[in-house]
Amino acid sequence: MKIKAALLFQCISLGAGAQTLEERSQIQQTYNRDKLLQLKQKNEKIYSDQQLKIEAYLQNNPEEEKQFEKNGKFYFLHHIDADGIPFYLTTKDVQQIQNTKANQLYQGGNLGINITGTNMVAGVWDGGQVSADHELLTGKVQMQSGQTLSDPQGDFHMSAVTGIMVGRDLSSGNYSTLAAGAKGIAYNATTKNYDWTNDVSEMTDFAGQGYLISNHSYGYGNLNDMPVWIFGAYDSMSRSWDELTKQTPYYLPFVAVGNEQTDSESGNLADGGFDMITGACSAKNVMTIGSIDPSNSMTSYSNWGPTDDGRVKPDIVTLGSDVNTVSVDTSSTPVSNNDYTGNISDSSGTSYASPAAAAVGLLLQQYYHSLFGSYMKASSLKALMLHTADDAGNPGPDAKFGWGILNAEKAAQTIQQMQPGGTAKLVEYTVNPVNNSSDALSITGISSQQPVRASICWTDDEGAEQTSNDGVDNNTSRLVYRFGGSLKIQAAGSAMVEKFTFKPLSISNPQAVAAEGTGIWDNPVDNYQQINASGVDNAGINLSVYKHASSPIAAKPFSVLITGLKSNTAALGTAEERSKKKIIFHDAVNGSLKMISNHADDVFGIYRIYEMSGRIVQSGKEASKEIRVKNLQKGIYILHYADSRQTFKFKL
Repeated sequence: MKIKAALLFQCISLGAGAQTLEERSQIQQTYNRDKLLQLKQKNEKIYSDQQLKIEAYLQNNPEEEKQFEKNGKFYFLHHIDADGIPFYLTTKDVQQIQNTKANQLYQGGNLGINITGTNMVAGVWDGGQVSADHELLTGKVQMQSGQTLSDPQGDFHMSAVTGIMVGRDLSSGNYSTLAAGAKGIAYNATTKNYDWTNDVSEMTDFAGQGYLISNHSYGYGNLNDMPVWIFGAYDSMSRSWDELTKQTPYYLPFVAVGNEQTDSESGNLADGGFDMITGACSAKNVMTIGSIDPSNSMTSYSNWGPTDDGRVKPDIVTLGSDVNTVSVDTSSTPVSNNDYTGNISDSSGTSYASPAAAAVGLLLQQYYHSLFGSYMKASSLKALMLHTADDAGNPGPDAKFGWGILNAEKAAQTIQQMQPGGTAKLVEYTVNPVNNSSDALSITGISSQQPVRASICWTDDEGAEQTSNDGVDNNTSRLVYRFGGSLKIQAAGSAMVEKFTFKPLSISNPQAVAAEGTGIWDNPVDNYQQINASGVDNAGINLSVYKHASSPIAAKPFSVLITGLKSNTAALGTAEERSKKKIIFHDAVNGSLKMISNHADDVFGIYRIYEMSGRIVQSGKEASKEIRVKNLQKGIYILHYADSRQTFKFKL
């Protein structure tokens, strides 16, 4: 028997506005167009070469077919790998509805906002063609060139996925009984729909135009005739997706993790459902989505991680089972123009969890833009969604639920709290600490009466590709840049002494118990890191972000999100050099720089405040722990001052 690796829809089957050209142009201007063109040409050549390999393979193996049906499933030959193994895409369907609390972002929801996806556009890559005439999708989709597959199941799958994301609101009007209450999660958004034959090349064009989010409810079939090394591996597909997202740091693909956890035809079942992450799901810069059931319990089908190098995968989970025809996020099918997924039994799968999460991503980007006039980078959106997930399974991250259950309401609340005076702060850094594993960028503040949580995330460069030559379960880290952090908590009161240091969570250290003293600060495999601290009400905090000595010297942008602050306007400054027992922070409400110190006699003394150009904008001598800076414009400044013991320099 010839070995075949199958790519499949991650489902078990069920029965226009646009982001403005000006907004997309602003994002495009931040990209290197020459490198994107080179990447596009590279992927086009890979695609052309694969077509020649496929043609030669079929000529040498006349018993094989480029596309065929078997047991009700449609198979399509996608590529031949370096070992000559054919990889097939296939439809393998299941159903979904959603408990993300996205309705709390709609008009009448708990948040008092009206966010429905207006002016947002998602890319959808899938098999077949979308049913653009379905009553839920009329006027919602733009079919792109190259949609070559026409199998009815392929049509069903793409239409169901698209309906979950952007299906029209059919709550009023002359529609079928089955349509009552039906609508997509981002029901005022639209989609551009592509087939999967040349996905990475088309994704390069899509992302390069400044679009933000796409969904991919397909992946390797994980069958028992696949080579064992591929399970958990960072292979050529994983690497190619990271290579693309590195060049387009506002773009975040959502990928269904797959449904082979207990399938008797699956490969690698000896690991008990673990180590089932393959293909694009193993990429570092994507959102890999698993599925839960309506009781928020793990399903019997959703694949588990981790990757071979120990990364948290899936990243997050959301509802993927038991979709209702009358639910607000009921999906469409192309069986007829008014049929719905709930008409077909046994509909569930990660194929339906992934578009639900992608649609929430659209809503969060729209909401952030409505408040701040810009869109989040992909690293910020990913950090936000993982930071606000509801923990599930084992405490902390695990290989089944990832970082937990997606919570759109909590994520949107965090965006609200980023406004002046709120308790959350998001910073997108373009500067880096020195790559020596010891110097740090430090963020200081005061905790509120709730747990403090800090997240660090970056869009990493493509890592070293795993191949069959690396053997099975090669655990070499695939990170290129390595950042890490520690969250130090100061005891409340006049004597500000260091109390606890909290470390990043990981699969190997999922609970991050508070530790005194020093310890390893970095997680060596994940490009999303989370640090949690409890029992720190009204205490001083200091988040230090480090860059590992193995990282490239060149700066890599990264995002930091902190929640649980007393006030973000009185919380965050960045210290390049600091005393371990001293905190300087900017109180934007009162217009001053303030010092917290464990030395009662500490004062600012002689000080100067510089613009980044080097011009002094304020200077003097202050015999107190407060400098008034109310007249300074918003920007980045350097503070130099000398107390009774030594000289300090801070970036603010």
